[in-house]
Amino acid sequence: MILLLEILHRTRRSTLSHTPNRAVRETSMIVFVLRHADRSSEDDALSAVGTKRARILAHMLAESGVSKAFCSDAQRTHQTLAPLKQELGDRISVTEFSTAGQAGLDGHVEAVVAAIKALPPDTIAVAVSHSNTVGSVVEGLGGGRIDAIGDTEFDRLLVLFIPPNGRETLLQLHY
Repeated sequence: MILLLEILHRTRRSTLSHTPNRAVRETSMIVFVLRHADRSSEDDALSAVGTKRARILAHMLAESGVSKAFCSDAQRTHQTLAPLKQELGDRISVTEFSTAGQAGLDGHVEAVVAAIKALPPDTIAVAVSHSNTVGSVVEGLGGGRIDAIGDTEFDRLLVLFIPPNGRETLLQLHY
């Protein structure tokens, strides 16, 4: 997994175009989209397993070039990002979008998608959300539909490559 992320980091600016017989170098945005790490039953906080998974995520993404992070207002999304924020310090900015209020979950998804789409095309970002919003974020960014995330599934890591030509590529990994 770490090797894959190192390869992604080193080659993020050299994605081949889908145009036959033409190797066009493009700058691609890379967005890691995932559900928050494991939580304790109905508690908003991460479980011990979730805390360990958050540290694994930080280890995986620390050298990826990620500079922007997005999460909800839930404590568990902040705790999932905390080890990465601790590792990167000022090299990463975290923006929170609420899931409460009039806009609710749809407003949260729309805000995350709009914020990511507004980033420079060579940005590497991470969006930590929830089982019922991750799919909508991926779809909103052009990654297509994904299988539903189960209630006890916390290990899916979606890596979306967004080149300027709009031919998004989605990798589905587990960590």
